[in-house]
Amino acid sequence: MITSLARPRIANKLQEITGKGIDIVLAIDTSGSMKAVDFKPTNRLESAKKVAQNFISERQNDRIGIISFAETAFTQCPLTLDYNILMQIMDLVEIDEEAKGTAIGMGLATAVGRLRSSKAKSKVIILITDGRNNAGEIDPRTAAELAATYGIKVYTVGVGKKGLVDFPVQHPIYGLQYQKMQSDIDMETLDMIAKVTGTERARRATSSNELKQIIQRINELETTELKIKNYYEYKDLFGQFLLIAMLLLIFEFIVRIVLRKEIP
Repeated sequence: MITSLARPRIANKLQEITGKGIDIVLAIDTSGSMKAVDFKPTNRLESAKKVAQNFISERQNDRIGIISFAETAFTQCPLTLDYNILMQIMDLVEIDEEAKGTAIGMGLATAVGRLRSSKAKSKVIILITDGRNNAGEIDPRTAAELAATYGIKVYTVGVGKKGLVDFPVQHPIYGLQYQKMQSDIDMETLDMIAKVTGTERARRATSSNELKQIIQRINELETTELKIKNYYEYKDLFGQFLLIAMLLLIFEFIVRIVLRKEIP
C-alpha cells in the first residue's frame, strides 16, 4: 500500500518529427545510346538506375517521382513517399529500343509538369542523359525557362566517356558483338539548363563511381529540414500495487479467520 501511495509509473520516450520534405523528380535517359558499356561491368542505364536507387534509399520525407525519356517522355512513377514502389519501378526502367532520338527538352518539360503545382519548400529535377537533344517538340532552353518560372532547380548530369566507346549490336550470325561508336554528349546544353535554373554547372560522369559521387553531392545540397520534438508518455502503476495489497489483505483474513480460527 505504501508503494501504491508513492504512485510509481513508467516513462516512455516518444519523438514527434515534423518538417516539409523536398519534391524530387529523377529524369533518366533511356535512348539506345544508354546501352554503351563504358560503365563496366554494366551499361550506362543500369549504372544510372543503381545510383538512383541508392539516392532514393537515403532520402527521408521527400516525395520522389521517375520520368524516362528517349524520343518521347513518359511518367514512370508520379511523386510518392512509397520508396519500395519507387525501387521496383526503377528496376523496370529499360532501354527504349524503338526510339530514334533523345528528347531532353521533352523529358525536362514532363518533369516540370509533375512539379509545377507542388507546395514543397524545394522542387528539384535530376536530369541524367548521355546524348544531345535531337527529338521532341520542346527544346531544352524552353523547358529550362519553364522550370525556372516555377522555381524548380535542375541538376544536370552527363554520363559516358569521351571519344569511342563499346556499343553492343546483335549480329545475325555471330550473335552479340561490340563495335566502337562516338560518344556525343551535349554538355553545353546541360550547362545552360543548370545556369537558367540556378544550380551548379553540369557534371560529367565517366564511371559508376563518379556518377555515385555526383549524385551524392546533389543529395548533400538538397537536405530536408526536420524538427524533432521529444516528449514522454507516462503509465501509472499504482493500480497494480493497490490490487496486490488488497489480495494480500484478503489472504491474511482467510488465514486468520478460516484456517487459524482467530476471532477479532
